[in-house]
Amino acid sequence: MVWIAMLVAALVVSPLFPKSMSVAIIVIAYAGDLFTSYASSGNSLPTHLYAYGLLAYSTNVIIAAALFTYYIATILLISPPGPGTNPVSMISMYAMVLLLGRALSWSEKTTRKRFEAAQNKNRLQELESRARIADAIHDAVTGDLSAAAFVAQRHVAGVSGSPSAAAGGPVSAADAADAEDWRQINEYILFALTNVHRVIDELNMDATVLPGDADGEALANLLRATMNDGDRRLRKLGFEITSIRHCAGGKPSASRETAELVNNLLREIYANIARHAAPGSKVDLSVMLRPNAIEITQINPMKERIAGADGHDNELPGGHGLASFKKQLESHQGTLTASAQDGSWTLFAYIPVTVIDDSPGLFEQVQA
Repeated sequence: MVWIAMLVAALVVSPLFPKSMSVAIIVIAYAGDLFTSYASSGNSLPTHLYAYGLLAYSTNVIIAAALFTYYIATILLISPPGPGTNPVSMISMYAMVLLLGRALSWSEKTTRKRFEAAQNKNRLQELESRARIADAIHDAVTGDLSAAAFVAQRHVAGVSGSPSAAAGGPVSAADAADAEDWRQINEYILFALTNVHRVIDELNMDATVLPGDADGEALANLLRATMNDGDRRLRKLGFEITSIRHCAGGKPSASRETAELVNNLLREIYANIARHAAPGSKVDLSVMLRPNAIEITQINPMKERIAGADGHDNELPGGHGLASFKKQLESHQGTLTASAQDGSWTLFAYIPVTVIDDSPGLFEQVQA
């Protein structure tokens, strides 16, 4: 009863732990003589076959060949069968079970590879489709919006540079109202342009490869692409942008969640520059990559109408986004501080990075 209970327990648990339970089944079957003579008969043969087949399925060809060699040595040299048993049939039976286990394993791996290949193909088609949509949106919308923003800014500058204003005289009410209208139009255009670019970024961005990138190269490339794109847009709007991405001691290998947080914060900073920085002003942006942290620093002059606001980031226009990012960074043990002093806006963000687990199979798990 004890012997049978042990075998049944090992058989029930074997689907969860195939390797260890298969070895346990073989050991229990061979140790049956210590419990009862009943085990010495052919009653343990089905459990032997099951354990051998499961080991062949869950391990590899080398283990299967070693098991087959061991059984041949046992049946021919160590413990020959009785007169009524055909050794050739016994060896053939074990060989077929081992081959069946390996065949099932090969079939499963082939099916998995085909499924992964189909997934990768569909993923590639999806990325290509999203890239075409992003390019179409960019070509159809952003050029016209940028041109409209230039027109609005020229009208605003024209009122400020009128002969009356240049001579120190008063600006007429009509001109002031006209300038205010053009300022509002310019803000609406910049806001629409930022949202369009954000949609394009969402279509183009694919950060799913980051957790498989142990040396931080994918994260560095992602941030570089975001900065290059943001610089290009700000220069089109007339800003003099100076951005620096510097690695100090090594690139951080951030998780996908942290990478997306940093990248989204960087895009929010670029959007705030387009909305709130003084037109045509000089903007300084620095992204410092350290092995265990990322630091972002932004300095730029603000528009005159908001330069007099107090220095709390959650009370400035667009500050709701920064307030949300501040909470997110604090939940990751990071910090975000922003202040407005003498018409100049300064932002500093510190994001600690936990090194990702580079264990085998992590990249595949994230892709799935």
